Amino acid sequence: MDREFRSKVDWWYHLVLILVGGGCVAAFLQAGIWPIIAMTAITLLAIHVFLNTWYRITADGFLIAHCSIFPEKKIAIVDIQALEPTMMPASSYALSLDRLMIWTEKGPWMMISPRNRKEFIKLLREINPEITIKKEDTFL
Repeated sequence: MDREFRSKVDWWYHLVLILVGGGCVAAFLQAGIWPIIAMTAITLLAIHVFLNTWYRITADGFLIAHCSIFPEKKIAIVDIQALEPTMMPASSYALSLDRLMIWTEKGPWMMISPRNRKEFIKLLREINPEITIKKEDTFL
């Protein structure tokens, strides 16, 4: 059976939602039609990302990362070599800076931020016990 994990959400993403929502209201009060359209679109996208960022571990052994309108990313769990905690602020399918870098033999694959990280790692390792944890003491 597939298991889905929502993205952990940090305070900064809530701040983004408040700022773009406030910008949308300001555009309605003071601006012309194009700023209103632009701010409404940005606000709707930010809300859609908030509601639609998740990671799925499938019964057939894949990890799928989903983030709103962006293309889904899919990797076979047997291809994952390591997980590493990181706070790197680079763009990724994560709404928190409390992230996991997923490593394959080719290098880093993606950063994600599952809400229940310990359970997430446990399920990955049930499928691929060869996954190593870099800096494991940070999970304790």
